[in-house]
Amino acid sequence: MNVRPFLIAILASTSLASPLAMAHPGAHNDDEKAMPKTCEQLADTKRYISDVAYPEVKKLKEQCDAAAKKKQATTPSPLTGRPSNGGN
Repeated sequence: MNVRPFLIAILASTSLASPLAMAHPGAHNDDEKAMPKTCEQLADTKRYISDVAYPEVKKLKEQCDAAAKKKQATTPSPLTGRPSNGGN
């Protein structure tokens, strides 16, 4: 009996089944986090992806940082503009 055709058939079937199994959501353990769309969602790292390796997340983080910096520049500090009363 020639075993070689059976081994080739088994190898071919496993190589074809492997990508299909990995494409199924339950086949591997990915984080089931959603892509953030707002700065508030970006801050919620338990529910949303915060990895800047994703171009969408990196762009959103840059936008949120710029908005926070702009807001900080326009909001007066509580220490500025207070008159000095001689030490106390």
